[in-house]
Amino acid sequence: MKKNRLIFYLIFALFHIGAFIFTIALGKDSSFLMSMFSWVPYFKWVTLIGVILVIIDFTWASMALREINREKVALSHEVNTLKAKLFDLQEQITKGSSPQRPVNPGPPQP
Repeated sequence: MKKNRLIFYLIFALFHIGAFIFTIALGKDSSFLMSMFSWVPYFKWVTLIGVILVIIDFTWASMALREINREKVALSHEVNTLKAKLFDLQEQITKGSSPQRPVNPGPPQP
């Protein structure tokens, strides 16, 4: 996984850890919850940031998948090309135009 993707997942994890800690704090003290009514507009923006992070993750994953598929198609084409070249060489050999072999001169004549 690339460094940029790891940094993104670190930010994403910190967002969720912060949300988890926030919900734990709300569960312990209900008066704290009542005092937070003035913060509700900010919560909307924070949750929007979370949704944007999820959309970025799905987009990034689909782009990576598309790139992998392109590489797979290119490698498959290369393999097929090499198979065709190998087949052509074998056909040349079977027709009698075999490549020249080096002649082993043997021991020198006295």
